[in-house]
This record gives sequence, C-alpha cells and structure tokens, in this order.
Amino acid sequence: MNIGIGYQCEYIFQQTEILEQLRNENFDLAITESLFACPFAVFDHIGIKTVINAESNLFKDAMKYAHGEPAAISYFPGLFSPNNDKMSFFTRAKNLLRMMFTQYLFGSRYQRELRTIKPYYNGTESWTELVSNVAFYFINSNQYLDYASPTLPKTVFIGGMQVVTNKKKTKLNQEWDTLLKIRDQNVLISFGSNAHSCDMPEEFKKSFLEVFESMPDTTFIWKYEDENATLADHLPNVKLTKWMPQNDLLADDRLTLFVTHGGLGSTMELAYQGKPALIIPLLADQPRNAHMLTRHGGSLEFDKKLLGNSEELRKAIQMVLKNKKYLANAKWLAGILNSQPFSPKDVVLNHCNFAVEHGTLNTLSSEGKHLNLFQYYSFDIAIVFLTLAVVFLVLTVFILSLLLRFLSGIFKIVFSTKKKLE
Repeated sequence: MNIGIGYQCEYIFQQTEILEQLRNENFDLAITESLFACPFAVFDHIGIKTVINAESNLFKDAMKYAHGEPAAISYFPGLFSPNNDKMSFFTRAKNLLRMMFTQYLFGSRYQRELRTIKPYYNGTESWTELVSNVAFYFINSNQYLDYASPTLPKTVFIGGMQVVTNKKKTKLNQEWDTLLKIRDQNVLISFGSNAHSCDMPEEFKKSFLEVFESMPDTTFIWKYEDENATLADHLPNVKLTKWMPQNDLLADDRLTLFVTHGGLGSTMELAYQGKPALIIPLLADQPRNAHMLTRHGGSLEFDKKLLGNSEELRKAIQMVLKNKKYLANAKWLAGILNSQPFSPKDVVLNHCNFAVEHGTLNTLSSEGKHLNLFQYYSFDIAIVFLTLAVVFLVLTVFILSLLLRFLSGIFKIVFSTKKKLE
C-alpha cells in the first residue's frame, strides 16, 4: 500500500502543466487532511505558503509527535486505544505501544512518499518538518467532549462543525415524519457507511430481529444496505432503509434511542443532538469514541461479541430506554456543546481568515518538535542526575567504610594498649 501511495504522489508531480496552472492561481491558503504527506509537498512545490492541516479524525498520534505536542501517555488514550483516561500499569504500557506503533505506521509511510518524489520535489526530506510547517492544526475533536490533555497554540478544536442543530433546517419530510408518528418509541440503528448491516453474520441479524419482534410498541429504523431484503417483512414495526437523514432524525424529539457503531461522525451528531445511545464499537477509533462519550453518562457501551445474544441486546436497549438518566445526561452534554463560547464553525472561519492575513507564525510552533525522545522527556538529564546520585552514594559508602576501618583500627590499638597496661 505504501508503495502504491508513493507512486500516486509521483504521478501527481509528473503533471507539470496542471501544477503550473495551480501555481499561477496564487492561492492564499490550502487546507488538507494528513492521511498522506503528498498534499503538503504539492502545496510547498507550487508555492502556497500558508497551509492548514485539518483532521477528519480526533487527531493523529503521528501529528502530535511531529508538532512536538505532549503525548500525555499515562492518562490520554491514543487514537486507536480502547482505554479511557484511568489506566493501570499494563493499560498505560499498551497505550504507549499503540501510540508508538501508529506513529511508526504513519511516519514510515510519509517518509516513503517523500523518497518516491525526490526526483521532482526539492523541499525538505523530513516528514515531520513538512507536516508541522502549517499555520494551524485543526482536529476533529471538542474540548468539552474529549479527554482533557495539554495542547499547543496551533492545535484548534473544530469537532461538531458539521452538525446542524437548527430545528428549521432539520425538519423531516413527510415520509419520515409519518413514520415517527406511529409509535411513542423510535429507535435508529446504523453501523455507518463502511460496516454494512447486510453483511453481518446471520446470527447477529437473527438476534436483532428477535429484539424487534419482542418490542412491538417500538419502531425500529435499521440502516440495511440490501434494498431487496425481505428478512423483516413480517415485522410491521421495522423499517429497513439503505439511507436515511441521520442528523435530522437525531434532531427530532420523537427519536428515543440511537444504536450506533461509534464512528466519529455519528458520535458528534448524537452528542450535539442530545440523544441517548447504545454504542457497539467495531474497530479502529470506535472503542475510544465509545469510552469518550459514555463517560458523560448519556450512553451505554455494548460488546460486539454479544450481538448474537438477543436477550442481552434487548436488555441493553431497554436499559437505555427506561432509565431516564441516559436521556438527562445526553441533554446535559448537548446543552454544553451547543452553548460553548465559540461555535466550531466560527472557530474555523476565524482561524482561516487569520491564517490568510498573517500566514504561518513560527512563534506558535513548539521547540519540542526539534528534540529527540531523550531530550523531550529530559531522560538525558535524569540519567546524569541518576549517575551523579549513584556516584555520590558509592563515594559515601566508600568514605564511610574507610572511616569505619580507621576507627576500628584506633579502637583496636586503644584496646590492645589498655590490655597491656593491665
């Protein structure tokens, strides 16, 4: 995969006419995701001086490292960590290893891209220097939702900017409005755009259907990608749909529960809309997202390994529906997010305008990005201090042993002289 990505980047640099056209546009600002290093190199190559790195993820461990931002490994879970912020010795060790692995995974790929385009690109050969030379680092996180951690001035929280909460703009059309009117309880089930419900194991599908059948007074809207599916035809309270207006449904007060995989987009939407949720994380950053949200008390996490057990699944759904604390806590969190001092949209616009006007400010960069691991965490100083302490301890023991031997010799002489006199 790394080789393929490198060749794609090489192909882009071979399109000299297009690159020259882009150069002649004299863009004031470029915004890119940090999934690849290539866009950063392209922008540098065509003379765009001001760049903003905008993450679709909460953050990337490799980017935090490149910017010299504190990792806070002992209490801040990495992107793919299934832990929360309260870690034991072993979970801290796992968190460290996962962070190191993801840093290597992305870092090695970035470096390979730069090696591939070396014949065409005369800029820096260091991926950390390339990706950190930006005006701002936008992360798809929110300081009122995520775990607290130290960040740099360049790091800007924009999580939730895509969520529309204005009731006038989230009004449902007649089809969905009519569906939500049928029953008092309405449950939305979606596992995102990548994990298709139609592809889940048959035992999981059967489990969901058994739950639906056991709750006839609840309407279940299930994102199911097979338009010709007939598995729920016998259940009048089930609506299978390949697509639905998820954010608009979550914004409607008649929707009572969201069963989700915990993708970041869904997590942000349900947090801002104040909906209780049953989160069933599947992979990647989803376990972390689930922990991040459930700690606020508005959602419950469910183990994907138990999806084949319809009774356990039904109990979990009923627990969130019946225990009003989940709804109350979800509304409380939504109130915080929707009344934060600066909306994510305003934050994005203001920082983009600021970047266009003032460019990339070196004063916002941390000198920590130029330090190696030993220097950054002052391991070199600790080693020197430890060495001095050991030397001092050894010298102290040596001097004390000499002193004891000297005193012992004196006592022997005194004792021997006294004995002779007697």
